[in-house]
Amino acid sequence: MSQASNVLLTKSRAMFGKRLTGQNISELLNCQTVTEVAAYLKNNTHYAYALRNIDDSNVHRGQLEAALDELLQSQLAALSKYRVDAGEYMRTFMVYIVQIREILKFLRLLSAGRASEYVFAMPTYFVKRDGLDPIRMAQAKDYEEFLRTMSGTVFYKILRSVSVDESGAFDYTMIEHALYSHLFNYAESVIEKHFHGSAREDLLGLLGTRSELNSFLNIYRFKKYYGACGEDLARSLVFDFNYKISKRTFDKMLRAESAEEVLAIFRSETFYGKELGEIDEEYIDQVVNSISYKRVRHLMRFSTDPTVAVFSYLLLSGIERRDIVTIIEGVRYRVSPDEIASMITIS
Repeated sequence: MSQASNVLLTKSRAMFGKRLTGQNISELLNCQTVTEVAAYLKNNTHYAYALRNIDDSNVHRGQLEAALDELLQSQLAALSKYRVDAGEYMRTFMVYIVQIREILKFLRLLSAGRASEYVFAMPTYFVKRDGLDPIRMAQAKDYEEFLRTMSGTVFYKILRSVSVDESGAFDYTMIEHALYSHLFNYAESVIEKHFHGSAREDLLGLLGTRSELNSFLNIYRFKKYYGACGEDLARSLVFDFNYKISKRTFDKMLRAESAEEVLAIFRSETFYGKELGEIDEEYIDQVVNSISYKRVRHLMRFSTDPTVAVFSYLLLSGIERRDIVTIIEGVRYRVSPDEIASMITIS
């Protein structure tokens, strides 16, 4: 292993060692206000520097989310300097993740008739960055105007293919699936082309696990809300990436009569099913997310490939960010600590 690769591996693990602990999570769950959450993160965790410019007495969710995103980007930049090739692949992947999240955030506001609010919700570092123009996005009055702001981006063809009815309504779920399909396809092509041996196997494993678990959740949700009808539509929500779950098993889940039957097939016929144990189906997303989290954490600790370590670290940081946002939202709406705890992955 080259000196740069060895440094990258060591640096990734050192940054992983600064992650939130179970005690940090427990103390965050006991915060009463978003201000308290911000103050705790600033004074007791590795987020102190990222939150240095935030006023604890006048903070809102958007500011915290933007600070968390900016920290993740700066961490990626810091890691990239040790291995330019790996860093560029990871940077593109992370840029796509941020862009997709921002597009979906805007579309949720647009669907609710509140598109202009996006200008207050977007990350400050995101202005006219990497091909997207969030200021123009915020000015869009409907999907057609939004689509024009996407011209020239890698997402334009995907978004243009979405059908819009006479009232201007669009299918958010199909858009979300199409965007993440692009992300998975990009990552798979990079891994197949540029990585070999155990590194390729581990990276495809990380990607495949996330893809298959998302496909299962999509089928489960569809059957829960629409029953046995619309198998073809449900099939369109399955990602085209088979890793540990065969096409035959996915077909069985797609033909299932109910969400309960989908879960039974997943439990009895898949590699992941044995890890479910007794679950409350109301929180199935978090149970499934925890399966992915454990696998990524294992690779972070034991892989000797620096790119696998960096990718694992970035995925784990993304999970940690998502949990913090969930806590912020729970505290903001005065959800009980126990209920918030049931909705997060890290424990």
